[in-house]
Amino acid sequence: MKFGVIVNRKMIDRNSSDPYGRLFSYLNEMEDLGYDLGWCGHHRFSESTAFGQESATEPSAPLSMLAPLMARTKTMKFCTNIMLVPARHPLELAEEINTINEMGNNRFILGGGIGYKPDEFENCGWNFKTRAKRFEECMEVLRLAMTGQRFSYKGNHFDINDVMIQPAALRGEIPPIWVGAVSEPAMKRAGRLGDGWIISFAEHLLQLQDKVATYKAIAAEHGRPSTVVLMRDVHVAPTREQIDPNFLPNIIKVWQSYENIGADADRDELSSEVMFGGKQVSLEEFAPNRAVVGTPDDCIREMTRIRDILNPEWFFITPTGVPDPEKQIEELRLFAKEVMPHFRTD
Repeated sequence: MKFGVIVNRKMIDRNSSDPYGRLFSYLNEMEDLGYDLGWCGHHRFSESTAFGQESATEPSAPLSMLAPLMARTKTMKFCTNIMLVPARHPLELAEEINTINEMGNNRFILGGGIGYKPDEFENCGWNFKTRAKRFEECMEVLRLAMTGQRFSYKGNHFDINDVMIQPAALRGEIPPIWVGAVSEPAMKRAGRLGDGWIISFAEHLLQLQDKVATYKAIAAEHGRPSTVVLMRDVHVAPTREQIDPNFLPNIIKVWQSYENIGADADRDELSSEVMFGGKQVSLEEFAPNRAVVGTPDDCIREMTRIRDILNPEWFFITPTGVPDPEKQIEELRLFAKEVMPHFRTD
């Protein structure tokens, strides 16, 4: 398994003479600890976002934000998780992606999806209702454009005549495209068109077995790679007595906020009852199959189950239950030291 951590705008100090200094230091430390990737979301026109709660942690211009971060790191990859691909023109995306990938020596992965907030599209002149079909055309155009070879394309949404993107893909390497998907149609789209599937942190581990098998079968049918990227809430503490009693309430608050803004993920029955029915459960009841929580030994046991059941190539740690950035860093240090070595792959 390889491991990804969030690129969190809460670490930016807009009153400092070096606004991104703390974020640069954080990513350098995560790289030194052995984390393989930094990921960031993408939202527009919002003062707050689900991960950030009262503030906006997902950038409105993720590629612009990732460019200096790639320049300040050496080995860490970076991924958008996810970028609103059909809210941009694919030729513009190809130009920007090839530029930052040239800067970062091919360390960028495009994580894309169709989005779920109408204002993020309609305020920029894009039709929200046609975003899924437009996303499929964007995927086709991007793969042609990022090569740097001259091409033409005619679809229902894009009509491109004899163009060539500069710079061309560095050493001819087109970045992987992973698709963020929370519904069955979107998962199937990931299998048909993508190189990987980014799985929501809201998915129940055991219910994912059949979904992942279906995804891999669809990808194989279409001759596509089938990288599995699992997102999970993580809370690791030196002892069980040090587990934060606010961890589960924090998760509930974030999951509810996603539902309120239109992100309707597949959830198991207990999760739905807890999130939206007011059912009271303990963290011990809720965490198995839904989060990685507890002491390092507890986390190792749950990570072992994840490996044995799904064996994802990538594991993305989400900050849902631990909103404070400094607390996140403390826990990421402990996770890297005590848990990650048991599951790392080259």
